Amino acid sequence: MATQKVWNLKYVAGNPEMFSKETTAAGSPMKRSAALSGAQTIESQGGGWRVWVEHAETGQRIFESAAEKNHFEDREA
Repeated sequence: MATQKVWNLKYVAGNPEMFSKETTAAGSPMKRSAALSGAQTIESQGGGWRVWVEHAETGQRIFESAAEKNHFEDREA
C-alpha cells in the first residue's frame, strides 16, 4: 500500500533578501493537507518568509508563498 505522506514543507526563515538556507519542516514528508495547512500558517504569520510545498520524489511544487514567487521573479530579472 502506497503512503500518502509524500509532501515536504520547506521554507527559508527570515528576510529573503538576507537569508537563503532552505529548511525542511519537522515531520516531512507529510500528507498533502498537513503540508498545505502548515505552509499557509507560515505565510499568514507575516515576516515575508519564503515557503513552499513540494513532492518528496519529483520536486513538483503545489504551493508557493508570495515571497517565494517574488524571489524567483527577482532572480530572473
